[in-house]
Amino acid sequence: MNRTSLTSHVLRAATALCVAALVPGISQALPQGEKSGAGMNLSGWDYWVPDMPLIDQFKRSSGWLTQCYYPTNPTCKDFGNGAGSWDTLEQAKMNVDENGWVKSLPDANDSNVKYRYVSTVLFAGNGHAQPSGKYTVLYQGKGTIEYGMIGSKVVSESTPGRDIVQVSGADGGLLISIKATDPADYIRNIRVLPPGGVCSNAQNDYAAAESDCTARGTGTLVPFEKFSANRWWHPYYVSELKGYRTLRFMDWGKTNSNKMVNWIERPKRHDAMWAGPNGVPFEAMFDLANTVGADPWINLGTFVNDDYAARFGRRAKERLGVGRTLILEYSNEPWNYAFSNSHWMKDQAAAKWPDQIAKGQSAYTLQNSWYGLRSAQICQIVKAQFGAEANRVKCVTNGQAANSWISNEQLDCPFAAAELGRSCGSVMNGVAIAPYFAGYMADMSIRPTITTWYSQPDGGLNKMFEEILGEDANGNKVTPPLYGKTIESKLGGAVEATKAWVTANKAVAAKFGIPLMAYEGGQHLTMGGGDNDQKWLALFIAANRDPRMGKAYSKMMDTWLASGGETFTFYSHIATPTQWGAWGMKETQFTNSGVKWQAMLPYRDTKACWWTGCSN
Repeated sequence: MNRTSLTSHVLRAATALCVAALVPGISQALPQGEKSGAGMNLSGWDYWVPDMPLIDQFKRSSGWLTQCYYPTNPTCKDFGNGAGSWDTLEQAKMNVDENGWVKSLPDANDSNVKYRYVSTVLFAGNGHAQPSGKYTVLYQGKGTIEYGMIGSKVVSESTPGRDIVQVSGADGGLLISIKATDPADYIRNIRVLPPGGVCSNAQNDYAAAESDCTARGTGTLVPFEKFSANRWWHPYYVSELKGYRTLRFMDWGKTNSNKMVNWIERPKRHDAMWAGPNGVPFEAMFDLANTVGADPWINLGTFVNDDYAARFGRRAKERLGVGRTLILEYSNEPWNYAFSNSHWMKDQAAAKWPDQIAKGQSAYTLQNSWYGLRSAQICQIVKAQFGAEANRVKCVTNGQAANSWISNEQLDCPFAAAELGRSCGSVMNGVAIAPYFAGYMADMSIRPTITTWYSQPDGGLNKMFEEILGEDANGNKVTPPLYGKTIESKLGGAVEATKAWVTANKAVAAKFGIPLMAYEGGQHLTMGGGDNDQKWLALFIAANRDPRMGKAYSKMMDTWLASGGETFTFYSHIATPTQWGAWGMKETQFTNSGVKWQAMLPYRDTKACWWTGCSN
């Protein structure tokens, strides 16, 4: 790039930054013709997640709870098997329509069931991330809806089919209960719309209130109630996802737990709620990706049959936007035995090659070939549905960052290559790993050393970052404090240690002539099972809010780029820190100050993708 073009590049980037600063959350676009190399894993689709993807919040609700109240229902007692008045666990006995709306409720003297009404919950456990204010609840049908916990109906402003509900910003959740419904015109199509909207002269930019529009000089507030029901996505959510190269929907599809086999089992766009065991409809995934201009990275479930894969392929071809590429992955982390899916795949491999088991071959080794074969088969089925446009589908295999042998076995698939007619790697378009750092710090064997950090004035943060970065608070290189106490601690720090993993997996990818990608990545500070060390919990949460964690992410990306990695898909978008980890790049949707989020932004907004041919 010559000096003139470099100056032009800088000016265009600076202009984008200035314009973006006027509207919170807006993507700071790269110069024309350049594209980001960063992707994002979207957070799980559950009522406790502190993001707000949709305008209609009801799609995120908990699912129906069958409930009763003892003083008015004498049979509301003598429960067993985990049931109770909060949830009698009688969902199978509900009378619902094809979309999951409750058509009728039990009579007061019905002795066949204990429940008398149904409820669902929103926002509980989300770290009180929901905006407080007046929510508009729209519905069709006749009956009685009541609200509880952090919500109360504003009777004076409500009319049939339209309730105004005051919701606080506290913890506890919003309870929505259907206490009565007319079977001839039952309550259905409930939509829960938060306060805010857009401005009349800037209809893609979120405004929390009329005052935002006045301050920006962009007209008057257009509340969400005025939107078409076909406009699904919250404008703030859309604005901050623009600029990513890909969005990975693994958690939206509940990939680690869904048991779908047949296409008919898939979630549908008209379902009352999208928080069921099978996840979010594919139509929503494609629609969001098309809306923000990203490539959808979709995981097909572990148990799906060939017909499911073919039907998905046809649906994908219908829904994939112009200029978009489908990144297709079968299952998730087949090598991770924390997930039951991995055990099932191991059993399938043993059943497929009993002669190899008889020879003493390990089922764990055979599983890599089985996964490689099934990935290749699903890839071929889906691509076949695209016909002449098969190059719009890029299939990736899921390898283990710390063990490149697994990636090689999946792609080489020595026990399956004869059946496939070639190596599995010759079918795939990429190998993806998750180069997390510092996960070993949860190991209880090194906790005695870590507990000595707690008495320090900063609670152990300096020691934490000496381990992660391999340097002290002044940037001077030091020996990580856990070095020699666990084989996983390396000179140079936890981030530097991932370089060897990336380099080894890059060599495997090069062997098969395909790119190395990151399906996930970032810090991996957690509490292990049975760990109740509250000081460790406080320490790793504080570390995720410390500016040095931003430095660690920048160093992680420098290592990734230097090692030849291509698309890097951060994990994950928004999450409340808990004992299970501080996975979110930020903690709430409507704030952008998180150190990890800020460290990521240059890779989304101002740094073009870094490998040959990527902008095309």
